[in-house]
Amino acid sequence: MRKVVLGSLFGDEGKGVCVNYLCKKALNEGLRPLVVRFTGGPQAAHTVDEGGIRHVFSSFGSATLLGVPTLYRNTALIDPVCIVNELNVLKNKGINPVYDFSGGIIITPYDVDYCRNDKKTLSDGTCGKGVWASLVRSRSGKCFTLSDNPETILAECASYYGAKRCSEFDEMFTEAFNFVRQTQIIINENDYDTIVYEGTQGLLLDAELGFLPNVTATNTGLQYLTNNELNGTEVYLATRTYLTRHGNGYTPQQVDGYDLADKSESNVFNGYQGNFKTGVFDFDLLNEAFTRHSLNDYKTVDYKLFITHLDTLKRNGEFYYLSHGILHRTKFESNAQIQSIFEKESGYCGECFVY
Repeated sequence: MRKVVLGSLFGDEGKGVCVNYLCKKALNEGLRPLVVRFTGGPQAAHTVDEGGIRHVFSSFGSATLLGVPTLYRNTALIDPVCIVNELNVLKNKGINPVYDFSGGIIITPYDVDYCRNDKKTLSDGTCGKGVWASLVRSRSGKCFTLSDNPETILAECASYYGAKRCSEFDEMFTEAFNFVRQTQIIINENDYDTIVYEGTQGLLLDAELGFLPNVTATNTGLQYLTNNELNGTEVYLATRTYLTRHGNGYTPQQVDGYDLADKSESNVFNGYQGNFKTGVFDFDLLNEAFTRHSLNDYKTVDYKLFITHLDTLKRNGEFYYLSHGILHRTKFESNAQIQSIFEKESGYCGECFVY
C-alpha cells in the first residue's frame, strides 16, 4: 500500500503528524512501514509528539520516533551537516534512526552561503538552507550524491559559485559526509508493505504552480511520482483549521480577538523567513491549490483531507473562514461539524479526517 502526505497550502499544516499517524496505524496492523522523502530538503520542519518525546523533523522521516526507517529518492535533497546535527539531537533523546540517504542530492556549505547572501534569493524568500542554490547547480550538470568523492564535490561547488575555498566549510562537510555514508544502510522499498511518501512545504509553494516568486525550489505535489506509483494510492492533504504562512509572500487575513497563538508552536521568527503568520482559513485558496495542481486529473488516486489543530477552534469557541470572498463566522460545536464544513466548502468528495 502506498500513501502520500502533502501540504495543502503554504506548509506548516501538520504533515509530520499525518506521517506519524499513518505509520503508527500500519505498525498496529502488523505491517512494515517505510517513510520515503521524495521532495524538498532540510528546510522541512515537521513537528511530532510521540511516546513522550517531541521532535521537529528536518532531514529524517516523521515516523522516526516509531523506529520507521527513512529512504531518500533522487528528487529530494540532503545536507550531510544538517543530517549529523539532527542525528545527534535524536540520539540524545534515545532514538537511533535507520536511514538510507544514498539517493539524495547533495547540499554543501557553499550552496548555503550563496543562498544567504544572494539578494534575489533573499527577496523572493529563503529558509537559509541552500535548497534553491543546490538545485539550480544540480540542474546545470553539477549534481552530486553520497556516491561521489567529497573533495570533488567541494571543489566543483566552490568553483561554480566563484568562491574561495573555506577550510571550515570543507572540514565540516567532509566529516559529516563520510559519517553519513558509512552509517547508512541500503534500503529496498520492496521489503516494506506500507510506503508513506512524505512531502515538504505546501501546494501553493510549488516551484512552478505556486504563488510566484515566493515559492520553494522544488515541486510540492505529485509530480515526482509515476503513474504506476499513484495507481490506487491514498493521498492525504494536510491542512490546519486556520491559515499559516512562513516567509515572504501572502499574508493571511486577521480577525480581532480571534486567538490563533499556539503555545506548542514550533514555528518561530528567524532571520530568513521573518515572523510566522496566521489568519482565518481561506477555502478559496484551498480550492485554488487543488485546481493549480490539477488534482482531479489523477483518476486513480484516493484523496483524503487530514485536518489538524481543531483544539484552536475549541479554545476560541468559534470558526472563522473565507469562502467566495466572504468572511463567515460560526460557533464551534464539534469536530464533526468542522469536518462537514470542510467537505462542503472545499468541494471535497473523499474521506475526511480530523486530528
